Amino acid sequence: MKPTRNSSRGSALEPLLFVALALLYVWVVQPTDNDWIRVPVMTVIVLIPFVSAFRHGDSLGELGLRIDNIGASAAQVGAATAAGAIVVVAIGLLAGHAPESRPGIVRAILLYPFWGLAQQYAMQSFTFRRIRESVGSPVAAASMAAVLFGAVHWPNLPLALVTAIGGVVWCLLFHRTPNLITLALSHGWLAVLLRAAWPAEWLHNLRIGPSYWTWTP
Repeated sequence: MKPTRNSSRGSALEPLLFVALALLYVWVVQPTDNDWIRVPVMTVIVLIPFVSAFRHGDSLGELGLRIDNIGASAAQVGAATAAGAIVVVAIGLLAGHAPESRPGIVRAILLYPFWGLAQQYAMQSFTFRRIRESVGSPVAAASMAAVLFGAVHWPNLPLALVTAIGGVVWCLLFHRTPNLITLALSHGWLAVLLRAAWPAEWLHNLRIGPSYWTWTP
């Protein structure tokens, strides 16, 4: 059963709760190094998007878990990814850092898209769609979802900015042609390229939260 107009207005509260718990986990729970606390909190966080999809009666197609539009999505996402890759490499070169092959890069290219899939599901299928139901405007919803996900990557400013900018693009691409497979590949491969093309001291090995400050080269 699809939500009514009135219930849709409150849909944005779900991703706000999700992000609030994610921030709580990153800044308070994870640093405790106590699995008796970390596992239950992480379980709740992971379950929220799936419970939301069940509650709202989302179909797999609406969630972007589909292959019928993969050709159209691949063309659009591929073009955006290529443009993003050029910008990432150019910024690195301007900083005097040429792309370098780091240990485990092949493994990262193969496996990181799976982590990208999890993040894109949380951002597109859940956060963006729920906010869009509330505010109506895809552009406004994309901007809000991107800001929320950028905030989760604080205090890693370069990573937060890239996540926010990329998030807007990915959300709008998802709105146009909802497909998580292509977005997961885009997310995963751009993340690998980011680590190879930018100085390590910029990204702190993609760390976020308190661990950002404990990183050493």
